[in-house]
Amino acid sequence: MNPECEPVLHLMSTPVVTLDPEAKVGELLLLSQRLSIHHFPLVDESGLVGLVCTCDLEGARPEHRVSKFARRAAVSVRPDAMAHEAAAHMLLQGVGSVVIADEEGVWGILTRDDLAEAVPELMRDQRCIQCGSRKHLRSGPNHTLVCPACDARAGRTSSG
Repeated sequence: MNPECEPVLHLMSTPVVTLDPEAKVGELLLLSQRLSIHHFPLVDESGLVGLVCTCDLEGARPEHRVSKFARRAAVSVRPDAMAHEAAAHMLLQGVGSVVIADEEGVWGILTRDDLAEAVPELMRDQRCIQCGSRKHLRSGPNHTLVCPACDARAGRTSSG
């Protein structure tokens, strides 16, 4: 089988840790440290409402609600989507992960690193243009990607 056509269901990280949008930043940071994860889908009674990454929390106070820092309209794909579809969504939306979800709920999460490990050819160009990192990339100049450290060195500020 062509690895680019591998179902995301086989590549995603599980179990996924979801948070209520009203959860506090301090709670998220403790979970992140304890579980070594950085991406948290936000779920309420209506379903998936956002996604927050620890890199989105710079300057956040522990008592702030995580929803204040969330990427609205989390980028998601269905469990039967293929790896190449998830990679295309990440690139087009400028995100480092997609939530695997459907009408039944959140199934898992697929990060840029998960894809780079499973299907390296899909993520070949998904690196910081300055240092080559794959971590916490943001949109850079001329449709490129840049990590927060290189972005700061360049004196730019952006959200990703």
